[in-house]
Amino acid sequence: AGALILFFRFLPEFGFGKALWYGVFHSISAFCNAGFDVLADTDVGGSLCRYATDPVVNFTIMALIIIGGLGFAVWGDIRHNRRFSRMSVYTRLVILITTVLIFGGAGIFAALEWNNPGTLGGLTPSQKLMAALFQSVTLRTAGFATFDQNALSDVSKAVADFLMLVGGSSAGGVKTVTVGVILLAAWSTARGRTSVQIMKRRIPQQAVANASALFILVLLLSGLGAAFLSIADHVSLENALYETISALCTVGLTTGITSSLCAASQIVLIIFMFFGRLGIMTISVGFMAADRAEERVSYAETKIMIG
Repeated sequence: AGALILFFRFLPEFGFGKALWYGVFHSISAFCNAGFDVLADTDVGGSLCRYATDPVVNFTIMALIIIGGLGFAVWGDIRHNRRFSRMSVYTRLVILITTVLIFGGAGIFAALEWNNPGTLGGLTPSQKLMAALFQSVTLRTAGFATFDQNALSDVSKAVADFLMLVGGSSAGGVKTVTVGVILLAAWSTARGRTSVQIMKRRIPQQAVANASALFILVLLLSGLGAAFLSIADHVSLENALYETISALCTVGLTTGITSSLCAASQIVLIIFMFFGRLGIMTISVGFMAADRAEERVSYAETKIMIG
């Protein structure tokens, strides 16, 4: 369906053959959260920058990214149960967190970049909102761009880093529910509760510990990788961090420094991309399937000061 819509949009511009090829390629790239394009529009910024003001391309690509990013497990639950109240807690969390991140992120980008001439500044109000929404969606592992990522303000890059870290629900990042569990645990602790509860269900403490461990690991790797890139290639730490988080969380966006990095830095990014696709998934499966041996020795508890 996405390929068909894009085909008719590209038809007047490229002709039958190329429009069909472009429609199919970019539809698959968006649905599978790959982010690759074959438009070769480097003279206007690359990726989908030529179509920054085109609602057909923008909303088609965004819909495919979101549908693909939710994952088949979620769509299977939606198809089977239909009513929101009957869906699993996982599915409901995915839908709620995804909605908040997409529209919350879009609102933040619109507020921060509204008058930035390098990003949203030259667009009409409706186009600014659409571009901000697209930016919020694409950061969730998609990798397409409708404006220069290096032109983002420092605060916007920090927001982008967070959204990339979260990622989608089935691809890239530490996943929406992982971050949701961490935030719920923090909220429960702040309220003095000993258990994490959501939607009349209790989340096991082991799941909270696993989520925290995974998030800290990804954050630590991103920081160490960014420090290496910054030292090895003398790039700003914010751009280096944007690069490493994008690689580790399999997003694919860049501020434009990738091609200028030395071989060692590019190898680091290659390792991060490989680990981000297989390593994080392997660790997550390991958390679920681990055969937990009983502790042979049980030590007395001790009190430690937190905070």
